[in-house]
Amino acid sequence: MTASSSAFAHREALNHRQMYAFIGSMVGLAAIFICFHWGRRLAQKSSVGKKGVSTVAALSRKPRNVLLRTAPGLPSRAHAILVFLYLAVNIIITFTDIDNSVMKMNSNLASRAAWMAIANLVVVIFLALKNTPLAFLTAWSYERLNILHQIAGSMCIIFVIIHASCYSSYFGLAGRIAILREESVIYGEIAGVSFFIVGFAGAVIRRWWYELFYYVHISFWILAIVMVGLHQPNFGEKIVYVVIVTAGIWVLDRLIRMARLLVYSTNNSAVLTPLPHGGTRVTLKKAPLGAVSGQHCFLWIPSIRTCETHPFTIASMDPLEFVVNSYDGFTRDLHRYAVKHPGATVKASVEGAYGTLPDASEYERVVLVAGGSGSTFTFGMALNMLKEKTAAHLNKKITFIWVVKSESHLNWFASHLDTLAKDERVELQLYVTRPLEKNADDGLGLGSASATSPPETDVEKAVAAVTAEPLVSSSSSASSSSSSSKSIADETDSTQNTAAAETQPHAYSSFIRRGKPEVSSLIRTSIEETPAGERVLVLGCGPDGLMAQVRNTTAACIRSDGPGVELHCEQFGW
Repeated sequence: MTASSSAFAHREALNHRQMYAFIGSMVGLAAIFICFHWGRRLAQKSSVGKKGVSTVAALSRKPRNVLLRTAPGLPSRAHAILVFLYLAVNIIITFTDIDNSVMKMNSNLASRAAWMAIANLVVVIFLALKNTPLAFLTAWSYERLNILHQIAGSMCIIFVIIHASCYSSYFGLAGRIAILREESVIYGEIAGVSFFIVGFAGAVIRRWWYELFYYVHISFWILAIVMVGLHQPNFGEKIVYVVIVTAGIWVLDRLIRMARLLVYSTNNSAVLTPLPHGGTRVTLKKAPLGAVSGQHCFLWIPSIRTCETHPFTIASMDPLEFVVNSYDGFTRDLHRYAVKHPGATVKASVEGAYGTLPDASEYERVVLVAGGSGSTFTFGMALNMLKEKTAAHLNKKITFIWVVKSESHLNWFASHLDTLAKDERVELQLYVTRPLEKNADDGLGLGSASATSPPETDVEKAVAAVTAEPLVSSSSSASSSSSSSKSIADETDSTQNTAAAETQPHAYSSFIRRGKPEVSSLIRTSIEETPAGERVLVLGCGPDGLMAQVRNTTAACIRSDGPGVELHCEQFGW
């Protein structure tokens, strides 16, 4: 063996050893959170029906008081600690156990960065899986892991840049720049550019055009992983094995999702009902097994978008129902189709359900806080609790807080709100932040109809007729799409003609209050009213600012001598 080949073999051995250390560190980080979660669950189960606070529960409350609070750019301080440890592991593994005595540092660092990029790629894909075992092991389903997926993806791209920069510097200084034009190296360059485009799409395009981001994200990810395999096709160097395993995990997840979509498409269909203010009710004939209200499914309607599925929260299960708030892209196209074809039956399917939900039967008091369309989740949870007839649910006290901008949007949920208002277990608090408007907004940003708008049509009458039916809304980021000015005018007119239906008296009318609520004070009061031997579940879904209030207030109320407090914030990251 020559000195050069011996040096390369020595470097590869060090790299392999560091990769095992990286794998062990990642498993260790996951194990910490898994053990903490299941330790708390066992402590909770063992204390059910017992008076007082157990020692284990009291000890777990002190760190939770700190860890559940928000952190800059992250949902909680627990996330911040996890990210810090993850970054620390990456830095330590990258810069330790490197022998620069035989080979130059920039060459060694380039090689180590390549291995670190591949190792982090496995983490990225594992966190991107929809069917992830972490949903069971940690109660964090894929949408709650998405922020970690983004951070791991950024780290992977950083290592790709370090790898390319260091090797370019090494070959340039050695006068071997021509090697960058070799076929295998060109494959690596294509992979690097692809990874950079994937990162750019996630950081920039995702914010203003989700559907374009999705197509770019998936297409260039596939191109990148193929190019990495061609860049290092030698099985003796073992990188190709990691690439195959990573790609295989991703493909398996896709196959599982596709199989579900095909299974639930058999003899399945959806009825589309237009709603005022840009909403659309989607009622499916067949629901996925094991799904419950409050979870979400990926909805596929090929007549609207052939190659797209979009996630929406389940409003009810009998039958399976979504109510989609219109923004742009798919949601706007869906609403416009429903307006043109009210009551139309279309081919549809769903994939899922996803989302880990707390068991409300374990808590004596439940506080639900929602902002805007975040009420989808809280309505589903509340109605599920009211349907249960067990002693635990019959004696439960539920505080339902909902903050909306316009009073007219309450009509989307009229029947559900009446159900809550009439139930003695529910303390209903509805807050409207905007003054009463004479002409309601249509929810699409189109404003009220002008004096030259066309006369009322049968479609518009259909929209008005469904205003007071039981509804729950959900939303999904999507892309912009064009339509004719006549369609826009029709949608606007349909909103105006619902005014009569919206003024009908409801049981919930007396619970409406004007102005912004003191959410922190409301949550704190509910928790302080609960005896120390009982448990409180705080559920929230809505804008980031509101959820920060819910999270920080709930965390501050966790005390060793107080009631048991559990927090679940449903903030989507797709």
